[in-house]
Amino acid sequence: MLDLAMTPRIRKTLMMSAGLVVLAALVLFSFGPFSVSAIESRLAAGAREALDGRGHDWASVRMDGQRAILTGAAPDNEAREDAIATVLASTWSGGVVAGGVTRVTDETIEARLQSGFVFRADVAINGRVLIRGDATDAGARDAISRYADANFPGGADTDLTLVPGGSRSPDWEEAAKRLLGQLARLDRGALVLRGEQGALVGDASNPQIAQSVTQTLQAMPEPFRAATVITPSGAPAEVRVDDVAACSAVILAAQGTETLRFERAGATPSPFTSVALRRVGRMFATCPESAGLTVSFRRDPSSAELDAARITAVSALVTNLAADDPRISVVLVDRQDAAISFAISTLEG
Repeated sequence: MLDLAMTPRIRKTLMMSAGLVVLAALVLFSFGPFSVSAIESRLAAGAREALDGRGHDWASVRMDGQRAILTGAAPDNEAREDAIATVLASTWSGGVVAGGVTRVTDETIEARLQSGFVFRADVAINGRVLIRGDATDAGARDAISRYADANFPGGADTDLTLVPGGSRSPDWEEAAKRLLGQLARLDRGALVLRGEQGALVGDASNPQIAQSVTQTLQAMPEPFRAATVITPSGAPAEVRVDDVAACSAVILAAQGTETLRFERAGATPSPFTSVALRRVGRMFATCPESAGLTVSFRRDPSSAELDAARITAVSALVTNLAADDPRISVVLVDRQDAAISFAISTLEG
């Protein structure tokens, strides 16, 4: 009869075999295609590709195992929800071992929170004014909408977010209307009201209107102020940009409402971005000598050559191909979003 009892030699052999299997598994899940780092890299790449495919250039994603962490400044709630759904479905569904993204942690913020309490208006080609940003209350929002409908030939498209307490001044509504009324006199232009500083930039049909608009906005309701850069047809611009705060406001007005970006994976700014960069450069030329302009965008971790080409392209547009302006800096940053942004500061000395 066969003796099935396990001898010490057999037991030792089996234990060694089991140890080798465990070691092989550890190696596979630590360094192989099923390692945590490999899975995270694969899922992150798939999520980024899916976000790009849906046009969510504002969003970034990183992985913690199979949990995706979504960051960035969402332009609205619809975009945020679509980005979350896009990341969740970016690879394949499944369990913890063999599946794709198992859940998404939303760490996005609202885009408007990056710039604070801001009211802005832009005149479209058809004479219709687009009003975006924040309002202090429903009464002010509705009054501004009615005022704009009555004063712009193409009417108004108003979408304001209520932010009670966003402005401490009871005259905020009057200040916003004062700027809107002068914008309505221009052929095209834009205005912003951020905090107590306003700005109006645009084109007038003649020097008389440019002068009148500039003078009118020197009498803003207290404590508000307004900077102006109004260019009449065939004449020099009427400029009132007295300090760094005013400079920052005219730059914000001039850059427009679109996100400023490069063509996908390239060094060339998009057509709209190229126009906006030139416009920002022209506005900065009206600023005091004490102002410095920093243009920043995200560093590409895989290509220093691409970064250098982008710096060259942006510098040429902002300086309008003139000699380098020592007050203008184009820098790379390591933030999450890929947009081109601007910052105004006071130069030392």
